[in-house]
Amino acid sequence: MTIRNGAGPTFGLWYDFRQKLPPDNYARFYAECLEEIEEGERLGFTGVWLSEHHFVDDGYLPSPLVVAAAIAARTTTMRIGTNVLLLPMHHPLRVAEDAAVLDLISGGRFTLGVGQGYVQHEFEVLGYNRRNRPSLFEEGVEVIRHAFEEGRTGYEGKRWRFDDLPFEPRPSGKLPIYIGAFADPAIDRAARLADGFLASAGGGDFGETYRKVQKALARHGREGEEFPYVASGVAFVHEDAGRAREIVAPAIAYQRTRYAEWGTDREKPRPEPIREADLPWERYLVGTPDEVADGLIGLYREAPFDHFCFWGRLPGVTHEQALENLRLFASEVAPRVCDVVGA
Repeated sequence: MTIRNGAGPTFGLWYDFRQKLPPDNYARFYAECLEEIEEGERLGFTGVWLSEHHFVDDGYLPSPLVVAAAIAARTTTMRIGTNVLLLPMHHPLRVAEDAAVLDLISGGRFTLGVGQGYVQHEFEVLGYNRRNRPSLFEEGVEVIRHAFEEGRTGYEGKRWRFDDLPFEPRPSGKLPIYIGAFADPAIDRAARLADGFLASAGGGDFGETYRKVQKALARHGREGEEFPYVASGVAFVHEDAGRAREIVAPAIAYQRTRYAEWGTDREKPRPEPIREADLPWERYLVGTPDEVADGLIGLYREAPFDHFCFWGRLPGVTHEQALENLRLFASEVAPRVCDVVGA
């Protein structure tokens, strides 16, 4: 079966390759996640997205472009993207080179999704000044685009300066650059620079973000242009709603606690751990197939997303539970959502 039949949004998977503490066998875990992604393609999911963080104890994926190449070798139809690659922590020409090669070996299936990053220790260890995030980010996008479009490295800006040398190989077609953003200035920057927008549930209300993106596009004279809106969050389906929450509550609480910790600079008080009992379940698509479908239909009416991706393997969820979630979502949730909103 396919989870889209010519109408409505498409659906994809999101992976960070992190394990619940203490980490177990990394090689086996990676093999399981790759098997889940292959199964996702067979089920009709149209995309897989990879996120990035560094120097943490749960193995959060530090090398999304390496894993993207492995996925490209194991799939044939689904698009592969980063959601997001932390651009201010990378040399932009090296990102451009790796992205171009990845696009070529995947047959033009790669989307480069980038964001600014925020974690203090990542910037410090990798040698970039966090205060320079906006200029490093914007110039990085300009450097990558120039290399792709002109086949040259020549650039002179505030943060980066390069001699004018050949840049090859280049993508065979247009390699889209999507931007993920939370704050208003970053949303405005995305509307000005990007080919599409990556919206995360961690950034607040999807509808409010969607409206801000549309207003920013209008400010920059891009109203009416094709500008995909990708929504990203938690979706977990089980025939028993109580069992669904029981499975993912520890994972969501752990995930939210770690993000809060990473977002707190070392000189500030450590945030209290998020308790399972305090989770705002209205923010998550967790429950029976009908409940999750209704949630997605409501979300689409508030923020008409072109694509929705969800965590394929939340930390602590087993391989078997992850596969069952994918199968149930593909067979019972996605078709109903597309039937309703596609009409």
